[in-house]
Amino acid sequence: MASQFSVGNKIENKARSYADDAIDKLIPGNSALSKIGRSVLDSSANRLISAGLDIIGLIPGADNVLTATFRENDTRVRISLSPNSGPLFYKDPNNKILNPLLETGGVLFPYTPTINVAHSANYAGMQPSHSNFIQHSYGSSSTDSITVVGQFTANTADEARYMLAVLHFMRSIHKMFFGQDALRGTPPPVLRLSGYGPFQFNSVPVVLQAFSHDFEGATDYIEVPLAAAPDAATKTMVPTLMNINFSLLPIYSRNQIGNFSLESFARGDEIGRPGGSGGFI
Repeated sequence: MASQFSVGNKIENKARSYADDAIDKLIPGNSALSKIGRSVLDSSANRLISAGLDIIGLIPGADNVLTATFRENDTRVRISLSPNSGPLFYKDPNNKILNPLLETGGVLFPYTPTINVAHSANYAGMQPSHSNFIQHSYGSSSTDSITVVGQFTANTADEARYMLAVLHFMRSIHKMFFGQDALRGTPPPVLRLSGYGPFQFNSVPVVLQAFSHDFEGATDYIEVPLAAAPDAATKTMVPTLMNINFSLLPIYSRNQIGNFSLESFARGDEIGRPGGSGGFI
């Protein structure tokens, strides 16, 4: 019986074969310009295949960038609910709008996003009289907001549903439970930011501090097929291309902070676990 690793290699090699054939048909000939064009496309195809993503239009059956969902040791960037969060949001079986996020385990970025992380150490300054230098004393260290800028496309019905689910999830996840909710009075839920392997963002506990997006006038719009027989009153449209900006704030419990050890952190022992309390950053 073949191992998962060998099966994965066979699938990846088949994908590369399809991509090579498609590139040769797309840019035929032996001129220097043709060779350069094939080299550029081949590099892009190999990068997407290695990341577990399909090459749109090159591999048969690849109709959207989210065809590949979970895979072993997935390093793609993802914002998800915390483990054991219960049947809420996209885990709610009755929530049809957010259901597309269930298969990808949260908001999976189909294209590599831009992530900005700022770390700071705060020092208080005291300037003695008749002195040329300020005396600095350490106050605290912190990881400031993590900014993630991701691009989403909606070229198919499935991608349109996914984009709407991402937008509606973000509109919901920064609000507190209120009014008639069973959890009324509970603040917005803690999320998890994962990506690029265990020593980068390993299920970092975060809350959504802010998010923004633009509905561009120069972009085409596509209908989200939600209703069985949509009319002018029930149609929902999303742009075929949208950039979404996320501002995430790392948040830790008092117990986690009290048990923090710099020596342990420096050894890489406090990176957290996807199914546990989350990692420090």
